[in-house]
Parts: sequence; C-alpha cells; structure tokens
Amino acid sequence: MSSRLSVEERRAHLIDAAIRLAEKKGVAGVTTRDVAQAAGVSLGVVHYCFENKDALMTELVKALSMELRNSVEADESVWRSFGSGKDSFRNLVRAAVELLWRNVESSPERQLLTYETTTYALREGEQTPAKLAIAREQYEFNDSNVAEVLEQARQGTGITFTLPVQTISRFALNFIDGVVLRWLVDGDSATVQDQLDVLADVIASYVSE
Repeated sequence: MSSRLSVEERRAHLIDAAIRLAEKKGVAGVTTRDVAQAAGVSLGVVHYCFENKDALMTELVKALSMELRNSVEADESVWRSFGSGKDSFRNLVRAAVELLWRNVESSPERQLLTYETTTYALREGEQTPAKLAIAREQYEFNDSNVAEVLEQARQGTGITFTLPVQTISRFALNFIDGVVLRWLVDGDSATVQDQLDVLADVIASYVSE
C-alpha cells in the first residue's frame, strides 16, 4: 500500500481487508496480524490506525452499515418522485427499504457478518465487558442511520410523526434485523417482499398529515 495514503484512506483499506477476512473465517478468527498481511502493510500500520482489534471491529460494522445506508440513497430519482402526504410517505418508505433489500440480497455473506460481529461482542463481553461496546455502537449507529432516512422521508412528504422518530427507527431496525436473519435461514425472498409491505404500512400508521 502506498505510503502516500492519508490516515483515513489507510483505515478504509484496512477495514476492507478485515471485512474480506471475516467473511471467510469469521470475526473471532481474524487477528490484526491477519489484517496487516491481507492489506500488505506492517502490523505497526494497523495499530497506528486502530488501537486494537475491537476498535477495528467497531469500524468494520459501521462500514457495513454505511453500505446499506448508501444503497438507500443511491437512486436519487426515488427521492424526487413522491408527492406529499401520508400515502406518499408510505410509498417512499417502501421504495427506500426495497433499495436496502436489493443490497442485502446481493451480499448475504456481509449480512451474516453483521450478526457474527454482534454475537462475537456479546460472547466475548462475558469475560471482557468493554467488548460489548462493539455491539452497542453497532446498534446505536444503525438506529441513527434509520432515523435519518425516516426524517428525510418525513421532510420530503411533509408529514408529522406521532411518535418520536427514535422510537420508530428502533422498531424498524428490529423488524429489518429479523427479516434479514430469517431470509439467511430460509432464502424466501418472495415472503420478504410481503414483510417489507407490512413494515411500510406499520411505519406509516404513526404519521399524520
């Protein structure tokens, strides 16, 4: 890797290497030495960019979350094609989760990795409570992303939430987590479409014009 890369570019390169490794051997099996070797840098470079493996894993899960967030915003035409009001909000939410779902369906290994990082943090947290921060930051970051997408949809359609957006976003994230995990088990994409319809309907039930 070129020595001319900025620290942020180095971090992104190392995170990408860690993701590729974790997809193959699981989170628990990845070491910072493995990441250094896969990225073609010294171990010292890894520890210069990340204090330890936990810090690297925290940024790894954020990177995976941002991939999904970016997939929702990738098609700008979706965000420009809706009018105002509750029905428009519902349809916009449904279109947004469809964009997210297309990303999920095309990358099952990465979706499995998000669950593995959570269980890794919970299991390791029994002996090292600080490791719980990986899972907590993962979900706090995801909650924030979902809330921002919902707020964007609210502003675009001129509706008002009847519950705090944080409450709605947390429910939406819990729902999506369950849908994706079930799909990883049974691969039933047709049923997922029905579930996403339900999600959009439920979220729209907590808005007013």
